[in-house]
Amino acid sequence: MPGKGFELREGLSGELGETLKESVDFDDLAASLGRRHGERQIFEDLTPQLPSEIDISDEPVPPSRRLHQLDIGGFGTDLAGRFNGQCNGYVLRLLEPNGPGLTMQSGNARNAADGNTGWNQDVRMNVASVSKLVTAIAARKALADAGVPGGTAIYPFLPLYWRRGPNIDEITFDMLLTHRSGFYNPVTDYALLGDLKGQVARGALLGVPLGDATYQNVNFGLFRILIPVVTGAIKVSLLAPSGLEDDHDRLWSALSVQGYHDYVQQNVFAPVQITGAATTSDPGNALAYQWPMPGAGWDSGDLSETSATTGWHLTANELVRLLDAFGKGTIVPRADAWAMLESWWGIDRSRATKAGRYFLKDGRWESGGNQLEQTVAGMLPGGLPFSLLMNSQLGPDTPSLISIVAAAVEAHIVTAR
Repeated sequence: MPGKGFELREGLSGELGETLKESVDFDDLAASLGRRHGERQIFEDLTPQLPSEIDISDEPVPPSRRLHQLDIGGFGTDLAGRFNGQCNGYVLRLLEPNGPGLTMQSGNARNAADGNTGWNQDVRMNVASVSKLVTAIAARKALADAGVPGGTAIYPFLPLYWRRGPNIDEITFDMLLTHRSGFYNPVTDYALLGDLKGQVARGALLGVPLGDATYQNVNFGLFRILIPVVTGAIKVSLLAPSGLEDDHDRLWSALSVQGYHDYVQQNVFAPVQITGAATTSDPGNALAYQWPMPGAGWDSGDLSETSATTGWHLTANELVRLLDAFGKGTIVPRADAWAMLESWWGIDRSRATKAGRYFLKDGRWESGGNQLEQTVAGMLPGGLPFSLLMNSQLGPDTPSLISIVAAAVEAHIVTAR
């Protein structure tokens, strides 16, 4: 006799795409409906994603850019001098066309008490908000394939049962991807489904200085909903058979996470031969530590409920391979890829130099015990893919990692040889 999972699958078959139907565990999903939802309890001991500064320069690229280049050796030496012995450990990768690029590592991904694993370019770590850059790449492809311009309003792609507050009909995909939606929550910067739904119900502060360019995780968290809807994996009319709003929420939470993951795996990671990447941790992944007095390492665990904002576990090598392929047109046409970066989708800092513009995204994820993992990734002048993973604070005063990288770039632009 068919069980509840089968009945749920059949009941929802008209609301879901075929790929999503095949990847969801409907028995587990059916068992979750009607339970008290405790998703927020997992995150109670975390320090939320720290807001990144969004520093965009509109200066034109100087005409002499072809006469200058990044001094890769000087750049690497500069960063090594700042990092070595000043953190628990790190790994850095930079790809250079027809050249050796950079591979630098120091310290441990897991200290002696936690397995004694030294850092190398193939150790995975939660890259925190650099996951937003992955989401921006996925959004660029999903929107282009569906023929949806970035300036399109998002409201037709939101669940029909969600209440909509002021100005929601004016928010576009582009606004979300550049943190200019006007969404603002002074209490929390989490991006669980309840946070996304609540923010849409409260509306947006368009035209208010506080809201115009405020870094909020819900901006990217909404792509956990939007990408599956835009691509046809989920219909906006999806509702739980029980008719209970809590069950609607549980259904959307589970199916949107799976739909987002499926899309990224198949359309962003697969073309670059990245396999096994997840928003959950594995035993060999790097742990986060406190510095300068590292104790036990911390595993940030399962961050699937915050997918699209944080949680992808990737290696330094995987990040630069992804960025290299994206910039060369493997995932979307090359012109579209660079237009995305120049539109600041998923980017925190971009400035023009004599060697060209650089584009950087950073991420930080910290436990309640101050164990920290942080990442910087992006494209350096000349289109050089770059990634940096560090699993603690840097030095006693924990300076901004993205500022250090940006300063090193700007300090090492030299006349081309």
